[in-house]
Amino acid sequence: MMAEGFALEKVAYLEFQRLLKTGHFAHQRTGQAFYNHFNLHRLSDQQALAGLYAADGRQAIKLIERMFVIE
Repeated sequence: MMAEGFALEKVAYLEFQRLLKTGHFAHQRTGQAFYNHFNLHRLSDQQALAGLYAADGRQAIKLIERMFVIE
């Protein structure tokens, strides 16, 4: 698993998914919406997030679930 220190509360992730499904991020790719919603630009380890911002749809969800421990 790639998640080394990236933890995310399950409630916050479910809220993101709800907003995504309801069209809240209509003009953003899935990875871009996740990155922006959780302010991931604040993390110092941007290398580990490579590819997430540009990913869309199921590919982005797979990356998120691989990179983050959802607890």
